[in-house]
Amino acid sequence: MNIHSRRAGVIVLPFISLTAFAQVSASEPEGRAGADSDLDTITVIGTRTERTLKEIGASISVISSDDIEREIIRDIADLVRYEPGVSVGGGASRFGLDGFTIRGIGGNRVLTMVDGIRVPDEFGFGPFLSARRDFVDVDSLERAEIARGPSSPLYGSDAIGGVVAFTTRSPSSFLDDDRPYYASFKAGYDGADDGMTGTLTFAGAADALSGMVVYTHRDASETDNQGSVGGTGSSRTAPNPADAGSDNVIAKIVYQASEAHRFTLGVDYFDGETEVELLSDLGPSAFGPITTERRDATDTRNRSRVSLHYDFDGDLAFANRIRVTAYTQQAENEQFTDEDRTVAGVPEARNRLSLFDQDIEGAYLQLGKDFEIGGSKHVLTYGLEYYTTESAALRGGASFDTGGNQTAGILTRDFPITETEQLAFFVQDEISLLDNRLLVTPSLRYDSYDANATADSIYLEGNPGTPLPADYDDSEVTGRLSLVYAFTENVSGYAQYSEGFRAPPYDDVNVGFTNVAGGYKTISNPNLTAERSEGFEVGIRLQGGAGSATLAAFQTDYDDFIQSFTTAPEFLPTGVDPADGLFTFQSINTDKVEIDGIEFSGHLNLAVFNDNLDGFSLRTALAYADGEDVIANEPITSIEPFTAVVGASYDAANERWGTELIVTHVDGKDQSDIGAADPRIETDSYSIVDLLAYARFNDRISLNVGLFNLTDETYIRWADAPPPGGESVADRYTQPGFNAGATLRVEF
Repeated sequence: MNIHSRRAGVIVLPFISLTAFAQVSASEPEGRAGADSDLDTITVIGTRTERTLKEIGASISVISSDDIEREIIRDIADLVRYEPGVSVGGGASRFGLDGFTIRGIGGNRVLTMVDGIRVPDEFGFGPFLSARRDFVDVDSLERAEIARGPSSPLYGSDAIGGVVAFTTRSPSSFLDDDRPYYASFKAGYDGADDGMTGTLTFAGAADALSGMVVYTHRDASETDNQGSVGGTGSSRTAPNPADAGSDNVIAKIVYQASEAHRFTLGVDYFDGETEVELLSDLGPSAFGPITTERRDATDTRNRSRVSLHYDFDGDLAFANRIRVTAYTQQAENEQFTDEDRTVAGVPEARNRLSLFDQDIEGAYLQLGKDFEIGGSKHVLTYGLEYYTTESAALRGGASFDTGGNQTAGILTRDFPITETEQLAFFVQDEISLLDNRLLVTPSLRYDSYDANATADSIYLEGNPGTPLPADYDDSEVTGRLSLVYAFTENVSGYAQYSEGFRAPPYDDVNVGFTNVAGGYKTISNPNLTAERSEGFEVGIRLQGGAGSATLAAFQTDYDDFIQSFTTAPEFLPTGVDPADGLFTFQSINTDKVEIDGIEFSGHLNLAVFNDNLDGFSLRTALAYADGEDVIANEPITSIEPFTAVVGASYDAANERWGTELIVTHVDGKDQSDIGAADPRIETDSYSIVDLLAYARFNDRISLNVGLFNLTDETYIRWADAPPPGGESVADRYTQPGFNAGATLRVEF
């Protein structure tokens, strides 16, 4: 199939599905009970207030704790396994999973939050440091919400491409009036990496107090792939041997002072460690007469957070609802590499220690007021947010001769210690008109940020000749307008315009590194401006006893993208600084990017066709997007290829057992889809088949089983595609073949 016919099929298929759905809903026999619609799911991320999905003028996904159990979700990559257009890469890397990519935009351009608190940034520099965002254990989650597209009018900087919001479990997740105490144990096995999981949960309530503790421990080996070449060196395709473990604790104490006042103290702690034998790195180096004979890595990451949350629900002149949160969060990444090698025939031992730490302290206040004016109803939400972020990186190492004497050493920072102060004010009004058939929601936010850099002795001595770092500040106003209109009881449409921005990152403004031996350096750029985006989206939704369906089309324009480590413009065309003869890199504002696409999701209750099909249902989701770097006239290759997910499920009438067969198809990427500067090779299309099943033996014991990649397909996810020259070892980047997973939960 050529590219034009494939795109035409992508556009036509959802319309055919919507037409069929509408006909089924219209002919549905009166009185037949339908399943609860996916569009009735409650979300908070879309408006910062509780709304159903059908009331939101944007594309949002909600993944519940029940979904996490049923789909054997083990990490954040599994979390978006069946979410076309959203991905998490990094599976073939020593450093583990990346952050989220939404509609082709990823990294720190997607805001990730836990209980309304920002997760620390990603940061990488050179081959020995890549700090990522895999700080969240999915067993601690009540739900995960994904907002696609610019969301800065609600969430500020870094929401330029979208938002992923995690909400952790609370005592109310387990307790009610009939159950004042709760305890459970969950055991899990993951065949892809021989992983074992254990989760203990305790919750209880007495009078106005309630509390909860959830503890999860995980142990695993390296993740399997389809590689069969062992040994050492660059030809190895089997995964490098690894041992990984993590511990996650979340605890909350809730004090219900009165019906109107509630206080919540939360503590969240995550600690993970991975040890890897980097056998594929051994052998001769491409950078000179160096042969690596042993390279071992130990990488640790931890995040701790303490928060105090206050909720008021009452009737004041200026608010019906008040939400106040104060928090402190610390995150540390430590990546240690230890190796033996031979340099020009001389043996030596060498180590590299890379650190990236980020501390965030802040508070936010959100107020809400419901009122009516004439024939319109209003839900006004307004407030402020203030937080400071201190970021620091350290890179050190040493070389030793066979007698243990140090022969060389390095200690430097890739950017100066930077404290960023951000203050924001926001306001939003959800206006119901025409007897609640039209919902108009304008939003506006003002953000001010101020960054102060400190050049300590480590930074100055490690980067001789680098200009002193510059402080910088700026402000931004972003807006959003969404419309949701109910044409009939079962048919509605929506449209949205939303802006996004991302403040210039500290590591781009004041990056500093000099490598005289390598003949290059990086220099700061205090003149960087904020990245900006404008998103347009329209959609139609159908809902009825037959199920639900949504079709959305979007276009997002990004301006002033920051390109890191490009040739410094002031030294073009050679790129060489005549003052020292070094090739010079710098981060600059350059790109203008346009991305557009369509997305479809639907759920169909097959009982509408025949009563004998009661309990059977289908779900479908697909995403297609295309993008262009307008300046370079190149495709945006970070966009995932066309993806379609189709699942057929059965749930017994008593809901004691059920099963689902899911097929996922992903198109390949050919050279026309890959930009000239993108370091990845072409990938083939693939289709994989998964089988999920659950059984509830009684009210206390439940079992979930998953059989993944039933056909043992060999495939590479685009997010993990190898670099040029990787064709010969492509199997190193493949996903596991057939594998199984299971969890058993016992409640007391």
